[in-house]
Amino acid sequence: MRATMNIYSRFGVAILLLWLSAVATAAPLESLIINQTNAYNQHDIDTYAEYFHPDVEVYNYPDHPITASRGALIETTLKTFKERKPQTVVETTMVLKDKVVTLEQISFNVAGVRQTAKIIKIYQFQNGLIRRMTFMN
Repeated sequence: MRATMNIYSRFGVAILLLWLSAVATAAPLESLIINQTNAYNQHDIDTYAEYFHPDVEVYNYPDHPITASRGALIETTLKTFKERKPQTVVETTMVLKDKVVTLEQISFNVAGVRQTAKIIKIYQFQNGLIRRMTFMN
């Protein structure tokens, strides 16, 4: 009986340690997404760009390229800030290894009319920076 309880205790500790390591890994990536989103909503292109790898790739799902490189992303995003005045709210976040998946409510101007939509973004990280960003809508 004591041996069985000891096995369960060890198993419980192992599960707890795995869960804690997953939470510790997820928290920094989620934090990066929150900070990057805040910079985006403030239209602060310099701070926003700091979250992206120099060779970032941006796609529409599944693999239609939009931009490649931080410079191209900055150029496209500045145009979007000026013309569309976008804002986004992250509703849900899921972390899986080096990826963060978000469900976002976005709003933007089109021909002077404010529109909203739901979008899924998949962020893939490399060395603490967003290396690939994929949009699904």
